[in-house]
Amino acid sequence: MSSEIINTLDDCLDQVIMIKLRNKKTIQGNLQNFDQRMNLILTDSKDITGDNAISLDKVLLRGDNIILVSLPDTSNQKDE
Repeated sequence: MSSEIINTLDDCLDQVIMIKLRNKKTIQGNLQNFDQRMNLILTDSKDITGDNAISLDKVLLRGDNIILVSLPDTSNQKDE
């Protein structure tokens, strides 16, 4: 994983991110940790795929199952 991606994910620790998986599920949660293979640990997570969100609590997502990561907008935070 490139250092730019690592730095970006480091900036998003303890923030809510959204993950789209290969199985078409969408998971939202608080990013706690990650590794060079893009395995992610999320807390306070939920499956927001359908109309009703399903609470998942703490999850480990394998990097090879992730197709998209949506990060929070940090542009306002850098200006402060």
